[in-house]
Amino acid sequence: MGKRIFQFIRYLFDSIISIIYTYEYKCELCGEYLEEGDICEKCKNKIKLCKFPVVLNKNNYNVKCYNVSYYSGDITKLILNFKYKSNFRCGDILAQFMIELIERENIRFDVVTFVPMTKRALSKRGYNQSKILAKIIGKKFGLPVIDCIEKVKETKDQIGLGSEERWMNVSKSFKLKNNKDIIKKCILLVDDVFTTGATTFFCSGEMLEKGAKKVIVLTVAKSRI
Repeated sequence: MGKRIFQFIRYLFDSIISIIYTYEYKCELCGEYLEEGDICEKCKNKIKLCKFPVVLNKNNYNVKCYNVSYYSGDITKLILNFKYKSNFRCGDILAQFMIELIERENIRFDVVTFVPMTKRALSKRGYNQSKILAKIIGKKFGLPVIDCIEKVKETKDQIGLGSEERWMNVSKSFKLKNNKDIIKKCILLVDDVFTTGATTFFCSGEMLEKGAKKVIVLTVAKSRI
């Protein structure tokens, strides 16, 4: 965890330095030199965007889920580098894709929250990638980011599980900490990858059951089992 924290502090330091001093920009994916930014237009245009949101209808709840792209190619590289290699520059790129989707689809919301991790998982990784994405989005739109859900049960890794197994695996895993910031609010719930939608659905259900007006899910990539 100490290494992860150091990498995060270094990322913050580099971000501050980049504001004060000019330096050469490189595309995070192909390495091409840029005048500014983190990804070149050629690489950006290669990423296939999802055209339609997914709607989850279950347990009398209706949750609309937006996904930036499909979990393949360069978008996968960005996610894995951000999630497992502490490359926070990739996180900035992913968050920008999410912001562009929000603006393109004219998505309206009152507050932002994120899918939580257990204390054990958070301690192991050192940061919650979904929380970082949520904070960037909240800052962009000038809206509060709330930490209102906790993961109360350790679960198996979803990788390798079938659709029904994934739903059973995360059932009853999430609990609302408090509802004071969600009552009659439209909540944007942020996560990195959408597969069956089980994780985001159970988080959404907790908030809807406890007084949220509406929950909209936003993820970076839509995956297949």
